[in-house]
Amino acid sequence: MYKFIISLIIFILFAGCAEKINPNEFHPVISQKAIIQPTPREIKHKPNVIIFTKDNNYYEKNAKNYLETKLINSKYVNILNRKSNIQDEIKLAENAKATNSDLNQADFIIIENITPKTYNAKYIPPQYYKDKKGRIHKIPGYYQYEGCSSGYINVYSVLPYRLINSIYASGCYYTTTSNYQNIKNYVLLNSVYSAVDNAKYSLYKTFTPKGYIFEIRKKDDELILHTTLGKKNGAKEYERVNIYEKRIKKLPFSNEKIIEEVKIGEGIISNVVNENDSWVIVKKLKQKPKIGDYIKMNYKHTFWDIFR
Repeated sequence: MYKFIISLIIFILFAGCAEKINPNEFHPVISQKAIIQPTPREIKHKPNVIIFTKDNNYYEKNAKNYLETKLINSKYVNILNRKSNIQDEIKLAENAKATNSDLNQADFIIIENITPKTYNAKYIPPQYYKDKKGRIHKIPGYYQYEGCSSGYINVYSVLPYRLINSIYASGCYYTTTSNYQNIKNYVLLNSVYSAVDNAKYSLYKTFTPKGYIFEIRKKDDELILHTTLGKKNGAKEYERVNIYEKRIKKLPFSNEKIIEEVKIGEGIISNVVNENDSWVIVKKLKQKPKIGDYIKMNYKHTFWDIFR
């Protein structure tokens, strides 16, 4: 048993080193190119996003500002701050498309309506208990406050203008004080922030940037991918990723064709992450990756990640 515990501790301590690589120790692999290659704009472009509130009340305004901060910190999108409405943004995007120009048009529109739903404040009276020696102890009374908020964060593509993701956001905030305080607004505002925090990873997945594969290397049975996903796009060491390819699919009963995204594997971003690129260690594969395929972070974490 003692040896098992020691072995487990050693495994845990060195688990974080498992994803460290030196790309120079791997040799290049001659690889096929994907049928659908990314355009220069797809590789470099960071989508423009503008956020609107549904009712524009005090709490929605604060939720909007907090949401903007979270998205800015993620580095996945550019937040547009300007006075406009949805129709203005659609017209601007249509003009940009018609003239084949960049007018700093929005690619996505977010409409959020996170507001407080419940608030409770109550006094918990002092409690007394007797210890084993018969002594009486007092637990002082206190005031307990709890607020909960919820709503939706709806994400629309601008051209065409359509709903692409509807995220339900909910959260609560709880606090106590020894003396009564009128902190209703403080509690409710923090519950709004909590709702945004609870929904942020679902929102991140909507805008997760793609890292296109432009080099593949191998050492023994280990495969690594050189991708265009770097720190400036939010890439982080040891973040788990999915590997995808684009396929052309013909719709039944028509001649229309669509492009679909198909997962072909999984991996982990290694210790080598630069501003504009990173190396990914392949963990699972259904088929060989090709130049032009891509990765996206999946935000899945395991118990062992805390030791990295």
